Amino acid sequence: MTGAYSSDECNVLAQALDVAWDIFRHSSELDRRNIEATKAALTRSILSNYENGERNTRRLAIVAVAQLDVPPSMSNDTPTAA
Repeated sequence: MTGAYSSDECNVLAQALDVAWDIFRHSSELDRRNIEATKAALTRSILSNYENGERNTRRLAIVAVAQLDVPPSMSNDTPTAA
């Protein structure tokens, strides 16, 4: 996107980030050292998907959480080879 976001667009993006953060914090163990990095990653994903045409707040949030690359210190899963 080449221009600034409108007030309505900012509201959609803020709501999507709030929903994504709620989903993430209820489904993952938080690490205080990574909170800002996690929020930044969620924001980047939301903005990217918004710029690609997604406008549904909940879908923006769900996709952002699904795309989140959870650092090993925040996951109980053992890493697997690709």
